[in-house]
Amino acid sequence: MMRFFICNIFISGIIGILLAAKQIFKNTLSSRMQYNLWFPVLGLLAVPFIPFRFIGFPQILSWVCTLGSFPVSNAETVMGEAVGKNPAGNTYWMNDFALSINSKTPPIAGYLLSGIWIAGIFVMILLVIKSVLRLRALKKSALPLQNRNVRKLYRQCSEEMGITRAVPVYSTAFLKSPVIVGLLRPCIYLPIHLISDYKESDMRYMLLHELQHYKHKDAIACYLMNLAGVFYWFNPLVWYALKEMRNDREVACDTSVLKMLEEEAYEDYGHTLINFAEKVSLTPFPFASGLGGNMKLMKRRIINIASYEKPTLGGN
Repeated sequence: MMRFFICNIFISGIIGILLAAKQIFKNTLSSRMQYNLWFPVLGLLAVPFIPFRFIGFPQILSWVCTLGSFPVSNAETVMGEAVGKNPAGNTYWMNDFALSINSKTPPIAGYLLSGIWIAGIFVMILLVIKSVLRLRALKKSALPLQNRNVRKLYRQCSEEMGITRAVPVYSTAFLKSPVIVGLLRPCIYLPIHLISDYKESDMRYMLLHELQHYKHKDAIACYLMNLAGVFYWFNPLVWYALKEMRNDREVACDTSVLKMLEEEAYEDYGHTLINFAEKVSLTPFPFASGLGGNMKLMKRRIINIASYEKPTLGGN
């Protein structure tokens, strides 16, 4: 638990640095790159659960910390002291530090914090189970897509994107926003009201958006983000980072769609999002990627579309 607490401090610091860097270089980095920058953070979230003893983590950290407290001219001596002359005193300083903290802290405090953390994980798992059951109910109520025009348009979009695998498409009355769900067997679900109000250009944009999620394997990121949310339910910076990652995912997906469109169609795509925002709410399933989002995200996506310029042959 002590190592978990220390790692949370480092992870929070790295998230803060990344957020600052994204803000500074937001006009330089592509939207896809801004989204991809979050994946190393997902990897860092697994660090506290990895056993470090077999790779000598305490020795490395001890040498780095000791090196910083001495002049550069004594670096060789310091390294010798850290890893050679006094291994018992320096190599396991983290263990000594944890023991000293524990000796000053009542044992019941550690058990209490561990119990609260585990109870929070249990509550988060219950919420995930609830969402999974809702998703299962959605699948049972959905029907295979019957509209010939939409099916034909879907095949055209798949060919245009070079997708050879047939992703099943269903219609349902229990959604306001199109979503793609599933890791091994992804499926696209379209709201019936959007099919009944069929407009070819709007439907094409929606299908292209959902197929972009499939093409970039966003389902894997969805599962990893939800797993991180379960274990880091107490860390507001991690929750904010996961929220920003989801937002960056949608912006990157919009940009990928824009790359496929003619410049004259950018405004139509933006209008589709605006009209769509009046009808949709947040995606109700944690394992789904959809076209919807809150108004703040919609505003950001509209600004991204309005400022988008198709890259040149040498651009990103």
